[in-house]
Amino acid sequence: MNNKMSIAPVLVFVLLVAFASFAIAQMAKKGWERTVTIPSGEVILDMSGEWDMLNEGYGPFSFRETLIDILTITQEGTTFTAVKQIGSRWVPKGAKTIRGELDKDGFKAVQHYIGTGTGAFVWEPCKWEITDNGNKVVLHCGERVRATLTKR
Repeated sequence: MNNKMSIAPVLVFVLLVAFASFAIAQMAKKGWERTVTIPSGEVILDMSGEWDMLNEGYGPFSFRETLIDILTITQEGTTFTAVKQIGSRWVPKGAKTIRGELDKDGFKAVQHYIGTGTGAFVWEPCKWEITDNGNKVVLHCGERVRATLTKR
């Protein structure tokens, strides 16, 4: 009986070390500092919190001024929504401006609410890149707007 009691703590310790190593390996795979493990066991980027946003027009929108804003991002599972804290003449304070869905590789889909140049606004699909250990996201939206988000 003494042998069984001494083996149990060792076995528990080994299992805990193995689980922690797996979790760290999942996080280190992308190099993200902030992650969330969803019920499926998949590790995804944690977008929640406050982010600085630099919005720049390029291509046909290169005439637009550069806009600076603060976003509050709320994440539920794999989906997130960004709300403007400053706003502009185009999209006011409190409006949703970015939304998306995350997966283990970054974004499954991400969209930015931008003007078309005709007075209308649309949810524009964006290409993306995640850098700086997950603390910086650059969105290229519709070949006219680049949004750079930096974690505060």
